[in-house]
Amino acid sequence: MKCRNRRIGLLATVGLLLVVTGCAPRVPDMPIPPAQPSLTDTSWILEEYGEPESLSPVIPDTQVTLSFDGTEEVTGFTGCNSYGGTYTSEPDGTLVFGEMHQTTILCEEPGVMDQEEAFMEALRLAEEYEVVDGYLYISGAGGLLVFSQT
Repeated sequence: MKCRNRRIGLLATVGLLLVVTGCAPRVPDMPIPPAQPSLTDTSWILEEYGEPESLSPVIPDTQVTLSFDGTEEVTGFTGCNSYGGTYTSEPDGTLVFGEMHQTTILCEEPGVMDQEEAFMEALRLAEEYEVVDGYLYISGAGGLLVFSQT
């Protein structure tokens, strides 16, 4: 009886191995998102910002910029004030900005200070980025920022 139980156990093990090694139905391969290009040594101009379903264009005659250097430093201009700080990014599209500093000039043009505040909040709350056809998309809890490359 012992030999018969061993044979059954052996056959069960072989059967399980066949299922595990290739006789089981194949699960379709999940697409792997493409790695995002490095942001190092790139410069961008903001085109639109806000919630993805209701983006606002940048106020005319203001230029909001974002430049990444080679030492994980970021600098730019909000249309009124200069800013700078640190960032980290990963090929999977993760993007986090560190502590930011900025000048404190009060701009009197209508809407410029609101635009600046929304922009800086979106940077502070950024979670990921994607580069597609010369555009940089930064998204997170603060909304979406859409840039064109300079």
